[in-house]
Amino acid sequence: MARKKIIQIVIGLALVLALGVKSLYVKHPVLIGKTMGTGYNATLSGYVPRATVKNLRQQIEGELVEINRQMSTWDPKSEISSFNLSDESEPFEISAPFAMVVARALELSESSGGAFDPTLSPLLNLWGFGSGGEERKVPADAEIAATKALTGWRKLGVGVDSTLRKSIPGLALDLGAIAKGYGVDAIGQLLDEAGHENWFVEIGGEVVVRGLNPKGKPWRIGIQYPSSNPAVDKLQGIVNLTEGAVATSGDYRNYIQQDGVLYSHILDPRSGRAVLSDTASVTVVAPNCMDADGMATALFVMGADEGLTWVEERPKVEAMFLVRGADGEIFEKFSSGFTTATGYVSGKQTHK
Repeated sequence: MARKKIIQIVIGLALVLALGVKSLYVKHPVLIGKTMGTGYNATLSGYVPRATVKNLRQQIEGELVEINRQMSTWDPKSEISSFNLSDESEPFEISAPFAMVVARALELSESSGGAFDPTLSPLLNLWGFGSGGEERKVPADAEIAATKALTGWRKLGVGVDSTLRKSIPGLALDLGAIAKGYGVDAIGQLLDEAGHENWFVEIGGEVVVRGLNPKGKPWRIGIQYPSSNPAVDKLQGIVNLTEGAVATSGDYRNYIQQDGVLYSHILDPRSGRAVLSDTASVTVVAPNCMDADGMATALFVMGADEGLTWVEERPKVEAMFLVRGADGEIFEKFSSGFTTATGYVSGKQTHK
């Protein structure tokens, strides 16, 4: 009897110890919060010490606050807002990450033939899509022409000493098409540097992943079916990744509708007008989210024919266009390696 009692005590102590140790950990922690006018989500696979989770949350929040302090046009005291308000042509000192994002944006502007342009702030405000816009409306031709003269990526320079220089007064930046992706990468870097190997990071639908999900499988990223009807909430398909970033640009959530025509919030920098095409959305898979984010916007402007040709010239980049047919049906158009690289599973096999 004494031996049996001892065994019971030992088992009981082991259970108490196990439960106590387990309470020090969080299983598959999910960190969520608000940023950049949307939300963020950082999910880790496995058991993570509670103290580590708390520290990661503080680091993530601090990083996102700093990114907004540098690059948010919605913050009147941010570095980008200060630059936009300046009419000086002298070098304007900025933070190194901000300079790096602008430099990458200008590289994308050049390689896309101007389909991407970080200096569209005046036009976005004119259409009512920017932080300084007063009313969403389709501007008159004369207004577009006059405002377009204040834009142009060639009128902006980035110095190696983390400075910006504008060649004309009135030139203003809007990094909404690339800064969110940079924010996703920044959080991912924090997780990498902390030694985590299996994680998922998302800000407003832009995603970067590493490793496996809590079920030990590739991370599953849904691609939204492009409908302007908020009541329609379904997926076009699912991407499966263990490494890389996914970003989507579309015309179905943020737009002006006038006289039966839907004018996207995505403007063609070359015309100063909203993109009007059969493209409903573009999803890009790339090694990092900053590139995926900016490329998705550029490709939406290009359209499927020009865009897919452009993608094929870039290693480790794949894209899927969702294109509207004459009857409104959605068709999928892929770059040559998209399905292989992503394990894409379509909810509707209409690959044309």
